[in-house]
Amino acid sequence: MRRTGLYLLLAVTAAAALVWGQRERLAPARQIPTWEYRTLAPEELGRGRYQQASWDKVQALGAQGWELVGVTPWVIRNDEQAGSMDAPPKVVTQNYVAYYFKRQRPMER
Repeated sequence: MRRTGLYLLLAVTAAAALVWGQRERLAPARQIPTWEYRTLAPEELGRGRYQQASWDKVQALGAQGWELVGVTPWVIRNDEQAGSMDAPPKVVTQNYVAYYFKRQRPMER
């Protein structure tokens, strides 16, 4: 009789462990948010010519629900400016700013 009780206890414990291990599969699916990302970088106007992203564009993205999450320097080195024939070319470094945004993707139902 004692062995039967022990086996019954082991069987119940094993069944409980199996049910506990399957709790993620048996539970309803959780809605995990996903994100969209966007970068607003300087625009290239021509060879070696760039234009800073305007603040109006940054505010327009904010109005559309994009959250500004990062701002980094965007440095462009331009060695194409030639000096006189005897002198080495002039090195020009242009500094701009790049903006990084994210927003939550709508949940699909």
